Amino acid sequence: MLGDRSRADDVSQEVWARALRALPRLRQPDRFAPWLLTIARRSVTANLAEGYDRNVPDEPPPTRDETAGVLDRTQVIDGLAGLEPREREVLILFYLHDLPVDDCAQILDVPAGTVKSRLNRARGLLRDRMIEKGYQP
Repeated sequence: MLGDRSRADDVSQEVWARALRALPRLRQPDRFAPWLLTIARRSVTANLAEGYDRNVPDEPPPTRDETAGVLDRTQVIDGLAGLEPREREVLILFYLHDLPVDDCAQILDVPAGTVKSRLNRARGLLRDRMIEKGYQP
């Protein structure tokens, strides 16, 4: 989400510190993952709002093995990095964290229908971005 490993490390430490301070207020221990991801999302959003520059390199896409037919992790991360945070976060929560729509809605503090529409838009934007970089669907 942050586009820089050192920034991500700093925010991760901040997230764990906040989580430890807030742990006594956790009312539903079985909802720990969405609760923690909500804290993480807020920390990332705050960090992005501080006006840091996104350092997304504008490099040509790496060569891929045409027989594989799938994008590797680096190519997907590159595609995600080009999206706005709102689209990036919903894709990460739903696909990379395998969270159901209802959990994504709770973390993002929006209705489930909004998560579905954001997912639809984000998938289209990611597809368009990957096609611009020369990848075929």
